[in-house]
Amino acid sequence: MERRAYEAPLDPALAVSGLLTRLGLFLLVIFAPFFAMFSRHAVAIIVPIATALLILAAALDNRLPTALRRLRGALTSPRTLALLALLLWAAVSIWWTPRPGSAAGRLPGILVIVLLFAVTISCLKPRVRFSDANLIPIGVGIASVTLILEYLPGSPLRGLGETGTEDAESTRAAMLLALLVWPAVGAVLARGRSWQALLLCLVMILALWLVHDLVIFTAFIAGIVVMTLALWRRRAAALAVAISALVLLVLAPLAGWMMARWGGFLLPAEGDHLVALWRDVTYALPNHLLAGFGYDSSSSLTRGVGGQLLSSPHNAALQIWLELGLVGVALAALALWLTLMGMDRDDDRSAPAALAVSASALVMMFAGPAAWQPWWLMALGLTSVSLAFLARLGARRRD
Repeated sequence: MERRAYEAPLDPALAVSGLLTRLGLFLLVIFAPFFAMFSRHAVAIIVPIATALLILAAALDNRLPTALRRLRGALTSPRTLALLALLLWAAVSIWWTPRPGSAAGRLPGILVIVLLFAVTISCLKPRVRFSDANLIPIGVGIASVTLILEYLPGSPLRGLGETGTEDAESTRAAMLLALLVWPAVGAVLARGRSWQALLLCLVMILALWLVHDLVIFTAFIAGIVVMTLALWRRRAAALAVAISALVLLVLAPLAGWMMARWGGFLLPAEGDHLVALWRDVTYALPNHLLAGFGYDSSSSLTRGVGGQLLSSPHNAALQIWLELGLVGVALAALALWLTLMGMDRDDDRSAPAALAVSASALVMMFAGPAAWQPWWLMALGLTSVSLAFLARLGARRRD
């Protein structure tokens, strides 16, 4: 007589929770990188929807109390307290910024983005399936191939973006992919498929080469170096990234002064413009060295003989010096050191990828257009969620 194993009834709430989790990850790592090539506004819509789905999945799975405990622990950690102190100082500096109304309207948006991703990461399941984590390299692969096709001669994809902003949107998408590729490589390596990781990196190299942005390509190379070192000596990689970040931050005015005198020929076609920006910012620092000009003051300060609006120094380190002064630099240095050195104690699967992401992000922030922009913060948050999935995959492998 045939006997069938008893099957426990499936809880509909758990089934829906699993479906929403996969759907949220699908939107984050497949839809968002793909649509980033055509419109950053689409990403600004997709990312909040995806994070809301992940939070709703936690509510259906009765994981919200646990998530709140995780969030409380994360918010009271030393590195988070250092970051909150930096944001608090930015809020205080609004009192003397040239346009306090505009600055006061921008800062809450940044706080909402940071809190949204912190809550989302806290709501993730403690263990994830390989099929979920596999979506990360799939999404990066699709976006990389699409970026390559977009730059082929006569490609119809060039006309899909917003008119007049095709190159800008493609550059932003390339910056996002230069971050997301490392969780993707980590997910592939977790399956023991080194050849797939190598293939993914080769496709990414081709895609970033076609974009013709030296900063993004250098950021990707820095990620390769750090990822390789972290797989071999994780502590040494964390120390190297942390020291490099502090040097780039603390010595930014000196670097700006040296580049203004001798570095123009080292940069690409836009080098003259960047050197002029860094020179004017560096020479303006002594006027408000201790407290800075105030948060978001870059959008209202003038530079050069003609009184041209500064808008942004295109260098996160110089922007911190300019807007938040020595106090902001000290708080930012403390937050960077605690965050980067804390990665050494993260999961074995996610730590090398997290260090590679940090290296790529630091290059782009300290030598590119990204600093306080909301789309850049969303890119970092999206990558952080992917790293959190990878960390939970690593926990599953150790069981």
